[in-house]
Amino acid sequence: MKSVGQRIYADRRPYIVVGVIESKQGISGEPKGEMLVSMSLYKAMTGSQRIQSISVRPYNLKDIKEMEKQAKKVLKQRFPEGDVYVWNNVRKILEQQETLELASRGLLAVGVISLLVGGVGIANITIAAVTERTPEIGLRRAIGATQHDIMLQFILEAVILSLVGGIAAIVMVHGLTTVVADVFKLPYKFDSNTAALALGSALAVGVGAGFLPALRASQLDPVKALRQG
Repeated sequence: MKSVGQRIYADRRPYIVVGVIESKQGISGEPKGEMLVSMSLYKAMTGSQRIQSISVRPYNLKDIKEMEKQAKKVLKQRFPEGDVYVWNNVRKILEQQETLELASRGLLAVGVISLLVGGVGIANITIAAVTERTPEIGLRRAIGATQHDIMLQFILEAVILSLVGGIAAIVMVHGLTTVVADVFKLPYKFDSNTAALALGSALAVGVGAGFLPALRASQLDPVKALRQG
């Protein structure tokens, strides 16, 4: 990295950069920069070896108790005359995870219901279009259009309808989420993968909902269809 080996100044003291770590996100959502110094330098600067706090995160929350014991043992060995207090926020994290899981399940249920309702709506629109355009279908068949052409036409119309609806929904959700995040100072980042998944789901529902009406349209008898006109 370019910063390693460079000289920087903090409180009018020179420091040599020996390593760079990734910036962490603060409470406000903005990146939080930190400068870490060695214990020997800290002692030389302050004349004290007192450590105010050490933050440790386990790979698995189930190991938190064992990690607390090991951390306390190591610190007692290193600082036998110091007082060591251990605190964790596992309960709060688990409560937050449970809340997020419940919210995710609720949103998933709402999403599934919305897709089903949208699919029914697209199917009804396609059925109505087939009924109203029966003479047109008969005319196209009479001048050479195949069953595949008719079926493809109505499926494409259903796909376009679902595509427009999906894009409109993504834009609206993104806009509303951005406003809410700005008002309540919450971190938010647009996830293109999630948007692509949502749009793909909408397209799949559109194809599925429009398939049967399109199949019905392709199987209409050209003569009977023309007579209805």
